[in-house]
Amino acid sequence: MRRALLATAAGIVVVSSGWGLVQVSRNRGEPRGGRIELTERELGLEDIAAESTATVLRLNWDVLRTGDKEHGPAAWLDTTKLSELGFDCSVPPSKPNAGRHYRSMPVRPVFLAMEYEGEAWRKASAARKVKTRLWAVDAALDPHRLRQQYPDAQHYLICRGLVRLGFRDHDAGGAGPPPVPRLEGWVQAIRPEEVFVPLPYNRVLRELRGTGSPRPAASETSEPRYAVRICWGANYEPWVEGVRLLSTAP
Repeated sequence: MRRALLATAAGIVVVSSGWGLVQVSRNRGEPRGGRIELTERELGLEDIAAESTATVLRLNWDVLRTGDKEHGPAAWLDTTKLSELGFDCSVPPSKPNAGRHYRSMPVRPVFLAMEYEGEAWRKASAARKVKTRLWAVDAALDPHRLRQQYPDAQHYLICRGLVRLGFRDHDAGGAGPPPVPRLEGWVQAIRPEEVFVPLPYNRVLRELRGTGSPRPAASETSEPRYAVRICWGANYEPWVEGVRLLSTAP
């Protein structure tokens, strides 16, 4: 009986591993999400244990917000767009039950169009545009529609993300209610937020972890030290194709 259980468990592991390899191979079969080179501004080195040999990069992105505030809802996520993404916006925000209706809505998985060095970045304030050149500019439930709308795969990548709806019936800081309650849309996250760097590319980046020089996130005047060529595949999952040092690297 014990042998049978062990054999079954081993079989499950083999099947799971095989399925994982199939998914990886499928994802890398076609870069549907785009192929783009990003710098340290957009792909910052994660802080990990010194003895670890793994190298992980965290995606740094932004979105144009209402009034170009540093923190706030996405300017382009209006009621029409939220409805397209599957949120039930049929209840007028001024109705007494509107708060209960909208505040109970969960976040929704979507596909995001991310623009690199484009119009959104140029419109941003000087303080924000130095932090990243990767900006979320659109969302849809169908990634193919996004790719048709943004066909330049070297400046627009399509990835997975999360969007949430917000219901605003008062101003922050206790300034009193706004003239009319309103709906807001927020890009909550992109998925995945981290990218694993495999061999041999991680050797260069591991050395940079020990230089002690500040990352751009820590100093807005710092120049990026490296660039990473990255693809989003058929499953809209990213993988690293190459890493190169820039002239600012020590």
